[in-house]
Amino acid sequence: MNIQLNDFEGPFDLLLHLVRVSKMDIYNINIKDIIDQYLDFIASVNTYDIDTSSEYLVMSSELIHLKSKMLVNKQALDDEEDDEEYSIKSEEDLKNKIIEYEKYKNMTETFKKLEENRLDYYTKIPENLNEYLDDKQVINSNVSIDELIQAFLEMQKRIDLAKPRTTKVTRKEYSVKDRIKEIRNLLKDKVKIEFEELFDILTRENVVVTLLSLLDMSKNKEILLKQDKTFSQIVIERVG
Repeated sequence: MNIQLNDFEGPFDLLLHLVRVSKMDIYNINIKDIIDQYLDFIASVNTYDIDTSSEYLVMSSELIHLKSKMLVNKQALDDEEDDEEYSIKSEEDLKNKIIEYEKYKNMTETFKKLEENRLDYYTKIPENLNEYLDDKQVINSNVSIDELIQAFLEMQKRIDLAKPRTTKVTRKEYSVKDRIKEIRNLLKDKVKIEFEELFDILTRENVVVTLLSLLDMSKNKEILLKQDKTFSQIVIERVG
């Protein structure tokens, strides 16, 4: 194989490649063989490109120093002051660095796959679509559903206060469809009416049906629900 230095991302990438090619167990590396293979490879390639080969040559000096420690009296070399100049102190140290590099390399490959998968998706930022609407008239009112519910609760309080001491239970069906017709008739005479004007009869059923009718009419753009300020009276206004 014609392998060049620029095929690798650094000295540890080359060392890991040599471990894999030699089919060694990453946790049981023959350090002497790997050092010899590394030095033979560096000696066989063009190292005139200083920018590319400098870090590989520094690693060569590290490995030569480590190999010398393995061949001679280790204790004597461990005591030398110049040993502090080298980052790789022992065989175990080199093994751990190669193992650690493999973990980061595998992690990097995983991130690359995730990046490639992400490129299959296109994210579009939100944009204002009002210009594509057929009807330029803004139907949405400034009354939120929370404010409408609050008005409903206030009306419920009035219902509770208006309850007589003695009551007679009667059954009467309330239809949203019929209530919508009643509200439409009211809005024929008046362009707008206040929320409380809709409740001539203060019963829970009437309030609930009225509220549902208003929501349905607002959704169908028949009416606008307006409120001048917080907690002020809600006004129902006919559209068109």
